[in-house]
Amino acid sequence: MKIKFLTTLAIGLLNIGIVQANATLVASLPGGTIVPLPLSNYSGGNPQTFGPGITWSSTNTDNQSGSLFGYNGVYGFGTNGDWQGIAMAGLNDGFDISLEINSMTFAFSSPVTAVGGFLNYFPGGTNPVISVYDGNSALIESAVLGFSTGGGINSGMFYGFLENTQQIKYFTLTDAFIGITDLTVADFAPVPEPATLLLMVTGLAGLLGLRGRVKRRLA
Repeated sequence: MKIKFLTTLAIGLLNIGIVQANATLVASLPGGTIVPLPLSNYSGGNPQTFGPGITWSSTNTDNQSGSLFGYNGVYGFGTNGDWQGIAMAGLNDGFDISLEINSMTFAFSSPVTAVGGFLNYFPGGTNPVISVYDGNSALIESAVLGFSTGGGINSGMFYGFLENTQQIKYFTLTDAFIGITDLTVADFAPVPEPATLLLMVTGLAGLLGLRGRVKRRLA
C-alpha cells in the first residue's frame, strides 16, 4: 500500500507542476503571433470577424457613438497620451462617464494558449480590467491595470495571459476607455522554467528513491 501511495503521489505532483497551473499575467509573449486589426474604422458593438477566426464585439453600442474597431485616427487617453495612425480597438466608454460598465471581447474559433496586446487607458477614474475565459465562459484569470505611461504619442504597455494548455476562448477588456493594438496570440505550450523543472525532477527522484527504500524493508 505504501509503495502504491508513493507512486501515485509522485505522478500527482508531476501533473500539478506541468498541467494544472493557472493562467499567468505576462508583460510579453515571445514567439506569439501579432494579428493586425483591419482598417475598417467601424463604430458600434456588432461582431467583426478578422484574422484566423477571431471575432471582436462590444457591449458599448451607442455611448460616445459606440466602441471603435480598426480605427486609425487620434484616440485620446488623457494623461496617458494618445494613439495616432495605428489600427486599434477602443472601448470608447468608461463608468465615470456613462455610469455603465462596458467591455469588448475577442472570441477565438479555436481556444488559444496565450493572448495579449499593447494597451492603454484613460486614468483618473475606475481602472480597466482584462480577463480570459474558457469555452464554458468560466473565468480563468483577470487583472486590474493601473499603469501610467507619462503621456506621449502611441505609448502604452503590453499585457496578456499565458496558460499551459489551449483553454482561452475569450479575451475581454473592460472600462476606462481601454484601447488595444497588436493583438498577440499563441498556441504553443510553455516550457517550465529550468529552476521549476529541476525542482520537480528532484522531488520526483526523491519520492522514487523513498519507494525503493520502502520496498527493500518490505522484502
